[in-house]
Amino acid sequence: MQPDQPQYHAFISYSHADKAVAAWLHRALEGYRIPAKLVGSKSAVGIVPARLAPIFRDRDELSAAGSLSAALQAALRSSRFLILIASPSAVASRWVNEEVLQFKRMHGEDRVLVLIASGNPDATDGSDCFPAALRYQLAADGTISDIRTEPIAADIRPGKDGRKLALLKIAAGMTGLKLDALVQRDLARRQRRLALLAAGAMALALIMTVLAVLALRARAEADRQRAQSDGLVEFMLTDLRKKLEPVGRLDVLDAVGQKAMAYYGAQNLAGLDADALGRRARALHLVGEVRDLRGDSAGALNAFTEAATSTAELLARAPDDPDQIFDHAQSAYWVGYIAYQRKDLPTAEARFRDYDRLAAALVKSDPANPKWQQEQAYAHNNLGTLYLDASRYDEAANRFRRGQAIEERLAAAAPGDSQHQWLLAQGHAWIAKALTGASQFAAASDEYRRELAIYDKVLAADTRHARARESRAVTQTGLARLALLQGDAAGAADLAGAAFATITALSSTDPSNRSWQETALFVAVLHGEALMAAQRWDAAAQSNRWALAKATELVALDPTVASWRRSGIMPARWMQMALLVHAGDRAAARLASDRFHRDFAGDRGKEPQGWSSWAMVLTLDALEARARHDEATAQVRFGQARRSLPPLPTERDLALAGYLDSTLGVAGTAAPAGLRYDPRPLLSIGAPGRG
Repeated sequence: MQPDQPQYHAFISYSHADKAVAAWLHRALEGYRIPAKLVGSKSAVGIVPARLAPIFRDRDELSAAGSLSAALQAALRSSRFLILIASPSAVASRWVNEEVLQFKRMHGEDRVLVLIASGNPDATDGSDCFPAALRYQLAADGTISDIRTEPIAADIRPGKDGRKLALLKIAAGMTGLKLDALVQRDLARRQRRLALLAAGAMALALIMTVLAVLALRARAEADRQRAQSDGLVEFMLTDLRKKLEPVGRLDVLDAVGQKAMAYYGAQNLAGLDADALGRRARALHLVGEVRDLRGDSAGALNAFTEAATSTAELLARAPDDPDQIFDHAQSAYWVGYIAYQRKDLPTAEARFRDYDRLAAALVKSDPANPKWQQEQAYAHNNLGTLYLDASRYDEAANRFRRGQAIEERLAAAAPGDSQHQWLLAQGHAWIAKALTGASQFAAASDEYRRELAIYDKVLAADTRHARARESRAVTQTGLARLALLQGDAAGAADLAGAAFATITALSSTDPSNRSWQETALFVAVLHGEALMAAQRWDAAAQSNRWALAKATELVALDPTVASWRRSGIMPARWMQMALLVHAGDRAAARLASDRFHRDFAGDRGKEPQGWSSWAMVLTLDALEARARHDEATAQVRFGQARRSLPPLPTERDLALAGYLDSTLGVAGTAAPAGLRYDPRPLLSIGAPGRG
């Protein structure tokens, strides 16, 4: 299949950890002008353009599971080059590897350019910065071969190319021009620009000094002088900024923003007109962007918070202006999002509530505008996600339902829009998660089944639709977990087994897809637990062996991925221990316990998923001590297990807590209505010949 006519000059592929470098490269490439004498000439890659814009850079985080979206696939297909920002974080990202792999399949090997941000190529100490799809050529069938490549890369690591030379190397690769030609012409152009900027800066300093002197002479002159000063500040924030950004002078940019802030800081905000307030907000955004590029998230948050103050003042002056409402809504969202990323949940909730209120005002101003309706749906879902993380399940479900009602209207109005259908399906999943947390298991099951109906409709039209097949397997896993919580171990095992068969079949079609392997691992862990609860021990042992092997494989690939350890290998290891206890091999079970304590001591207390596994191992330790008639040690281990449960327990944790409280002879928290999960069969309690 031939690629579409190129729409973008390049697609920037990067890990979220390298977003600052990606943002700089995006702005630098789109702002770079090819020297006039070279424009229109012919090179190995075609006619040399005057500009390298547009450049595609995805600003949204991808979901935790799934494949590349249709929008990203289209962007890859319509890009002439792919620029990979290489770093250890890029190596750890399955999405970066997938984007490189897909681009090579679409365009071949020779249009991938590399910018090294950190790490060391081909290192063996965990600092490797080249993903597998970059390091190896593709085979004829589109899979990664074992034939190495030798990528030529620009390098912005300390002591290497520096940002300016790295930019010119990337530009040379995209245009087919010789690097020396660009360097020589850029040097001459920069010398002319710096001379002009120096003269302009001296002129600005002189003008500001003259204006300051004149301001002392008369009040009537002050207004005229202020207008001239505002014009100079506007020049600093627009034209001067545009000249400085391509040079990459963050120090000068910071000075420009600080000077503008000092100018407005000396004035009464209430006395500033709308134009001046807008300039103040732009100055703050400039300061915030520079601080963000320098990795100062606290400073960036302060700057964006101040910018929100200015947009709030503008909104107060024109409360019915949709543009002012929208602009302040975005300020509120970004302040809330940065606070959420920094775990400042009170600030995040306050700003998300502001965003929600402003989105509602937009809808009120124009109820038929689908853009405003979508803003309101996003606002509901933002708050729902915040509440879900805080275990405020009823509030989360309420917000997700309100967002879902909007998505239903938008989907009904645009039945052919697959994105609306997908948002609708995902909405059912969010509601199901909130209802599960609130122990409303039957209602959660209904939401999952509504989600399944959407995927079934997609699969009826295309049985090989990979995204729908994967999502359907994930939804079946959610239903299996609900069945297990409600005491239907056999039903849970069947659902999880069907999901496992689907996801492993998908994974076999593309062994490089780490997302599918990760999903298969998590499904296998749940499948094994359900089989143990159903007393199907042989099948449980087989499932456990697969989960252990896959978890070990993934952790060996990247030990920094916490979910593979705490939601994969740790639960698989306690289940292995429980299976040994059931088989009566207590010596092997003790060895498994010792190994667990040794291998995961550093994980203890870091994440709730890890706490749950520790609680199960400590409970098994207690039962082993009791079998040896060492009741003192058993009671100590039971107590440690109880304290190891997370402060915001899942329903499964609550069931184990109930058993432990009963064993310790203390009053426990009442189990939620409908919770029928019983941990005792997994611990071989009550089984023939077991204690």
